[in-house]
Amino acid sequence: MKRACKILSLIALAVPFILGNPMVVAKEYIVEAIIFENALDSNITEPHAYQAPKKPRTGAKAWVLEKQLLLEQADALEASPDYELRYHFAWGQESLPYRNSATYTVVENDARGYIKVYADQLLFANIDIDYKGFRLFEKRRLKLKEKHYFDHPKFGVLIQVSRLEPVTEELLLDQDNQDNQDGP
Repeated sequence: MKRACKILSLIALAVPFILGNPMVVAKEYIVEAIIFENALDSNITEPHAYQAPKKPRTGAKAWVLEKQLLLEQADALEASPDYELRYHFAWGQESLPYRNSATYTVVENDARGYIKVYADQLLFANIDIDYKGFRLFEKRRLKLKEKHYFDHPKFGVLIQVSRLEPVTEELLLDQDNQDNQDGP
């Protein structure tokens, strides 16, 4: 009897791994971020001593993706006389805990830093960006498919995170057929 209970317990523990328990299997996210400057406040100064952004630990890689989530917001920023769109990034990464999640590195002429999106039961983002000597350092809980604004008087960062849907074979065939119809 005890042996049968042990076997049943082992099977109960193994079933989520075999069937793909969502808490065990890593999912992938698309993360999109925009960095923009407040064009109206040119006389802003930092009230504290400068500290360069520190790279968080990382155990995974991010990969570049085509921008798709914040296109309307990017267009609105470009059209606005009050703001200047500086950078627009999109990347994919696995949904992993802080220690293992990817860190997206921002390396531009006037912007340096890191954006780390991770899932420890809930979804979070850590941002540490230096833009023209002004630093934005913030950690915040995120919700999927919602736009999140990180504010500094000199600049802002807009982020949206959504599930990255797997590309199916049918979708690839449809795209290939469309490419063939368009001609060379």
